[in-house]
Amino acid sequence: MTKPSVTTRWLYDEHPAMFGNHPFLFSLLAITIVGFVVIGVWSLVVRTERLAVGEHDVLLERGFIAKQRVQVNRDSVRAVRVSQGVLQRLFGVGDIEIFTGGDYPEIAIRGLPKPDAVRALLAHTEDEGQG
Repeated sequence: MTKPSVTTRWLYDEHPAMFGNHPFLFSLLAITIVGFVVIGVWSLVVRTERLAVGEHDVLLERGFIAKQRVQVNRDSVRAVRVSQGVLQRLFGVGDIEIFTGGDYPEIAIRGLPKPDAVRALLAHTEDEGQG
């Protein structure tokens, strides 16, 4: 059985940032031998998490062996919340929550680079839905 060919052009496709999200922890770990092992594991964990915004969909993927995927149609996005602490703002990363309805976010991910780019991409969808 062949897999259907679905080509999606992603407008934003990033993994969470390591250094920018926790610069002091990263620096502290980098100067110790044990830190190199911890950074290696942390790097693997970060690479198993991904947020992608396409022309029609928003996709959150998590996991290395067992995968979790949440895919939301961009037309159903009602609100986008970006949270940034002082250090996150300094390093250009932030936490993103995407709401489709209700009180709890459908998609939530921490430490992504360029969080305002995600909000800007999805704000365009929010404006169209209200018009």
